Amino acid sequence: MAIRFSISILFILLMQCQNDDMPFDDTPVDDTSLVGEWLLVESYISPGGATEWKDVEEGYRYLFDEFGSYERTNFNRSLLDTGSYEIKEKELYLYFTTEGEKDTLGYWADFNESKSRLTLSPSYPFICIEGCSYRFDKE
Repeated sequence: MAIRFSISILFILLMQCQNDDMPFDDTPVDDTSLVGEWLLVESYISPGGATEWKDVEEGYRYLFDEFGSYERTNFNRSLLDTGSYEIKEKELYLYFTTEGEKDTLGYWADFNESKSRLTLSPSYPFICIEGCSYRFDKE
């Protein structure tokens, strides 16, 4: 009886964590369309329940060049970090150095149909259990 109860509770929890209505764009990211400057304009972060896209005031920027390098700056274009990037299937990987150590961040990445909006959602080394994504507009 306790096993059935535990399995039922686990199933209910898993069903609540699923968020099928979270709006994602569905055009795969590619190297040539990624090149340019992207400004963070919206975030979708769930603290454990329903959420919606929220406007970001003074978001940071990514600048991707055609040689596989990137820069991240704040809203006022002050440099925050630099590194290299790579696209593998639908994932964007950022490689950089933190306190002398090599580090990597991975994101599931999609464009809107016109490739003027980029949506990133963390995939490596951490993921958001309840859902989090970030939208960037090409400048």
